[in-house]
Amino acid sequence: MWYLIDSGFKDPYYNMAYDESLLDAVQDRETVFLRFFNFRVPSISIGYHQKIDSWLLDLEREGVRWVRRQTGGRAVIHSNDFTYSLVFHHDNSLIGGDVIDSYKKIAPGFKRAFDRLDIPTTIQRGKAHPRKLMKSVFCFSVPSLAEVVWKRKKIIGSAQFRKKGIVLQEGTIMLREPGSIFPRIPEMATIKEAKKGEVSLDEMKEAVTIGFEQTFHICFKDYPKNPIRKELISKYSSIKWNLEGSL
Repeated sequence: MWYLIDSGFKDPYYNMAYDESLLDAVQDRETVFLRFFNFRVPSISIGYHQKIDSWLLDLEREGVRWVRRQTGGRAVIHSNDFTYSLVFHHDNSLIGGDVIDSYKKIAPGFKRAFDRLDIPTTIQRGKAHPRKLMKSVFCFSVPSLAEVVWKRKKIIGSAQFRKKGIVLQEGTIMLREPGSIFPRIPEMATIKEAKKGEVSLDEMKEAVTIGFEQTFHICFKDYPKNPIRKELISKYSSIKWNLEGSL
């Protein structure tokens, strides 16, 4: 069963807590959750292994909230964005497999969504240059294997976390530039740039929903429960977790 959840605009800690809560809600190999969510205030999510640097603390002083994710990768800006999570069993018949295999299987669902928006994209075949990865603190600076790109620019960034056979994949698409308070990322493509016009958040959600349904030949159901474990909100808002990645 494939479930669609739209949890709306929440604070960064709630959003991360919700995704971790979904890990416990997977019932079997055929259960998949696709969740849409946004951040109530301009925010940054950093990768699980990412170090805390001065650029992040400078943004915090400007009122930007930040949170450490369970997923790896680099920092992601959350402002004027569309963010999703996928939670599924690693043996799922349609999108399961190891990290690379699952990325390759999931990417066509997003490519079809971009096709619906008349945005021509391709799926990255090669790996990112290691020197670029070392210099970059932002996810969108360099496309990785099996990510979707537009004119060699990264148009969607995703990362995974795996626990006891359950996979959490989180990713972001920038609808437009996030705002002057954030550093500019020349290698990042926004939907507005690629489309040469505005695409609303609701239009992006609809495109992804239909793109997944058509690609994987499934029909989403609404999830009838709120699975969030409230104690996890305290985890993700704690200084110890965000500074050290531990409790």
